[in-house]
Amino acid sequence: TLDGYSGRKEPSIGQVGVRCVFCKRVAPDQRPNGCILFPDTVSALHSKVSDLMRLHFPSCPEMPASVKETDIPPEASGWGITFRRDPMQPSPADELDQEKVKNGKHGSDATALVREDDRGMCTDQILLMMRQVKPCLFKRTDRRGGPGARGRDRAIGFPGLACRHCANRNSFGRYFPVSAKNLTDNTATSIQSHIASCSRCPDSIKDSLAYLQHRSILQKNELSGIWKKTFFKRVWDRLHHERAWAKEGEGDQDYATAILLEEEEEESDQEAQQEGEELDSDEEALASMAGLIKAAAAWLAEQDDKSKDSVFRTQRSGRGRGLLGKRSAPISSASPKTSRGRGLTSSKKSKIET
Repeated sequence: TLDGYSGRKEPSIGQVGVRCVFCKRVAPDQRPNGCILFPDTVSALHSKVSDLMRLHFPSCPEMPASVKETDIPPEASGWGITFRRDPMQPSPADELDQEKVKNGKHGSDATALVREDDRGMCTDQILLMMRQVKPCLFKRTDRRGGPGARGRDRAIGFPGLACRHCANRNSFGRYFPVSAKNLTDNTATSIQSHIASCSRCPDSIKDSLAYLQHRSILQKNELSGIWKKTFFKRVWDRLHHERAWAKEGEGDQDYATAILLEEEEEESDQEAQQEGEELDSDEEALASMAGLIKAAAAWLAEQDDKSKDSVFRTQRSGRGRGLLGKRSAPISSASPKTSRGRGLTSSKKSKIET
């Protein structure tokens, strides 16, 4: 709704504007005038924000007093506004609009899965999303083990869709629907979720898809009730039956073989790169282990030297204080002695006296 907009020119559908964050909680029919502004150009955004700060903020009924008392430096250009991209450069969503106005083509031809004549049969969000995938073929590394693998696996060379940004780097972002209905109901949602979380997809494309999702709410009202089924049926026919995406002058079987060989070469290159990284990591581990071994050997040698010094000191400090020998042991007079010349027993003494 345009409640709270007091401009003379009515904004167009999809035009971006700014509004007071405090007045959004007010009912639309009770919003004060001047709380919503629609700049015509990016250069006019600063002046519109200045008008909002100068005319609306002092009299805003919903703005807290503590916020009104905040001192805003006059030299702060564009205070409170930040851009996540250069607003002077067109985004992917803007390029779609420019193509629509100029009746241009996004490098599309008879071999593309999404063509210029598809505009008007789907939303701009779906059109931009399907430009982020390309045809691919099922290969051995796409097979999955475990329960349910038979229903997910396909024959070698079965056509599918792969993310343009990460298909050649890993096995993620590859989809092989078995029918046009499966492509419509499940694969399209999976592709949308993957692109939103793809680490290699540019942020500008993700932001444009999020913006076009709001535009699609209005566009769906202008499309037929079976637009999604009709559009993805055309994509399915181009992928499986028409197969115009194959290179010209080559048969389907030859092209499939070439694609599989190319993908196998990419996999071998990736495996070699991974092996090289593993070797480098192993060499680093061995080098660090050798350093640890040298440090441990030095520590053990130091401990041996310390133990030898302690034993030597103990022996020097204990000289002349050892245990008494047999010769120096005192002889008790009460204890009988059996050694020669040490005396006679009582029985022998009695015999001699008699």
